[in-house]
Amino acid sequence: MPSEALQSTGAGGERAPVRVLFVDDEAVACRTMKRQFARAGYDCTPFTDAREALAWFKGQGADVVVTDLRMPGMSGYELIAGLREIDPEVPVIVITAYPSVEGAVEAMKRGATDFIKKPFEFEELRHVIDRTLGALSLKRENAQLRRRLDRCSRERFGMVGESPVMRRLYETIQKLAQVRCNVIITGESGAGKELVARALHDYGPRAEAPFVVIDCGALTETLLESELFGHEKGAFTGAIHRKRGLMEEASGGTLFLDEISNISDAMQVKLMRAIEQQCITRVGGTTPIPIDLRIIAASNRDLEGLVREGRFRHDFYHRLNVVNIRVPPLAERREDIPALVEHFVREFARRYGRRVQGFDPVSMRRLCEADWPGNVRQLRNVVERCVILSDGPVLRWPEEGGLEEPLAGRRLWFPEEDLPPLEAVEAAYIRHVLERTGGKKTAAARILGIDKTTLWRKLRRLGGEGPAALGTPEEPGNGTRG
Repeated sequence: MPSEALQSTGAGGERAPVRVLFVDDEAVACRTMKRQFARAGYDCTPFTDAREALAWFKGQGADVVVTDLRMPGMSGYELIAGLREIDPEVPVIVITAYPSVEGAVEAMKRGATDFIKKPFEFEELRHVIDRTLGALSLKRENAQLRRRLDRCSRERFGMVGESPVMRRLYETIQKLAQVRCNVIITGESGAGKELVARALHDYGPRAEAPFVVIDCGALTETLLESELFGHEKGAFTGAIHRKRGLMEEASGGTLFLDEISNISDAMQVKLMRAIEQQCITRVGGTTPIPIDLRIIAASNRDLEGLVREGRFRHDFYHRLNVVNIRVPPLAERREDIPALVEHFVREFARRYGRRVQGFDPVSMRRLCEADWPGNVRQLRNVVERCVILSDGPVLRWPEEGGLEEPLAGRRLWFPEEDLPPLEAVEAAYIRHVLERTGGKKTAAARILGIDKTTLWRKLRRLGGEGPAALGTPEEPGNGTRG
């Protein structure tokens, strides 16, 4: 049988046989190869006409193509060219007689993957196919890993921010993504707990498996049990058919239990048993169903405090709490607000077709000074409303009405800045814009909505020595003048 690593995965998770397209103008060779491939566990479709084979491949595809070179009508060389136009990556193995090895070399220059000389034993051809598919599988896995690492480096796990607390969070995610341990994520509502959970899944070895989310606070205990474990037909009134539970659906991947503190004591016991045994039983059923799950739980409440108060089971808590990740509220990373605002402005400008550049400095100050009790989610909603209601390229916070004001207090925390609060916000925003423009003050002034001379005066006032004092490069070609 072909190696399991070389078999494709079917719709139900089962392994489908490797599909071989075999092309040879000799009908006897086609019949022989079909029988031998079938005995070896491959799915072989033979053709004596290359044109017919190419048309079939265009509609059906194949995992590997084996073709003769010299055929009437369309030659093997022409077939290779046609295959490459449809699928540049499909492996093509050419069959050639010994005197025409030069032709096989030419075929490889034109896109063939490997060749085999006539006469050959079937096991020899099978070995070439397995080796070719194994190399292709490894190449694809490496490319996927590189894309994942590049995305991780570029997007910081889909999150925005370079504050010290966020950098520590990224380091933690990077360590935990590669291991299977259960995790509890804590943090205020809207801080981004689900983003962290998704990052732990998406950048780990289970990235291609399911990531299933369930809000434990949105369902009654009966419904939650049915959703998690599934049920058999007739298990309760309304159960008119069998239903797979979310734990079963997520098997092989990750189950994210949001707001875990809302589940009852009895449900905690059932979940703990399922997690320990990696096995569930549907409601109304008796057959144990094995599962393979990583559990990530989240709560905006102090679970450890609930354990001390006897309102959350200590054994369930410690089963989940292999590692605890705290997501910082926006108030602890205000220096990230300009970057978050810019990210959301770009997102919603594309979504709603608005030609907007960003907020004016006064509005940006107000955004940075706000308390944001709803954290990043609230900031995102405010930016979205501003983009939707925009009248021009520069966004402004309305003086009265139009938007809900999130300014309950006017706290500001910039420990690294030795400036008054408003100037600290202005310095952080100007630094951010200059970094985004590569130190080009003309472009930065345009984004800020001020002229270049005004920007230079602000830089001298805020930093003492112009852009260098704010940690930004000078604009190329301008020396020390703006």
